[in-house]
Amino acid sequence: MGLVNACLRPFVPHVSLSNSLEPKFRWMAFPGLIRGIGIIHFFVFVLLVFNREVGNSFVFNKDLIAKGEYWRVISFIAFPPILPGGMLLLSTLLMFFVMKITFLINDSLEHAWGEFRTSLYIYAVLGCMILANFWFEPLFPGQGGLILYETIFIAFATIFPNIEFRLFLVVPVKIGILAIILAVITILQCFTGGLQVAAHILLTFFPYLVWAVPRFLKWHIMRGRTASRKNAFQRQALPEG
Repeated sequence: MGLVNACLRPFVPHVSLSNSLEPKFRWMAFPGLIRGIGIIHFFVFVLLVFNREVGNSFVFNKDLIAKGEYWRVISFIAFPPILPGGMLLLSTLLMFFVMKITFLINDSLEHAWGEFRTSLYIYAVLGCMILANFWFEPLFPGQGGLILYETIFIAFATIFPNIEFRLFLVVPVKIGILAIILAVITILQCFTGGLQVAAHILLTFFPYLVWAVPRFLKWHIMRGRTASRKNAFQRQALPEG
């Protein structure tokens, strides 16, 4: 947890998104929102350890929502990422690392974006996930926390790609590489899962695309201009003949 409270240098510069909205909607800022979601997942995970059937109460189901179980519109978010089957030890170990990484991501994003922009991003992702579940069926039973963590993780990796995680507690891997692998897997799912799966994933990651794509284009243009100026300077610096 040594990186949690560290001031990390972002790859993407400080964003100016919603600067004009923040003074008017400051009340929407939720300090430690991602931490809070991680804590909710931990308590739900404890419930699932003692009674796996409890998870059925959190799953998104349009038919049951129409019958009056309105909490399912948002409760599916509380379903933690767990391993299938009875792998309790591995699921507990996974939950331990999820909690540590969640706290790291929360503090890092709030350091880079501020509490208001971080909360706004989470609200947008949750809204898109709910719309995707209504327009298209959920990708798999128990969908919720895992997809939410993917959208948060890829935003975190975009800003801080040089942070290193130790894969299997041994191999150091930069988080940017892990994000690229996750992006490739997600894109393959879009091509292999059919139009409905692709539309669901695209809508879920829509807030990230709206934020990231313009900034990557701007970074690419600035990088090209910097390279052009450097080449021009080197040509002018060469002696005649």
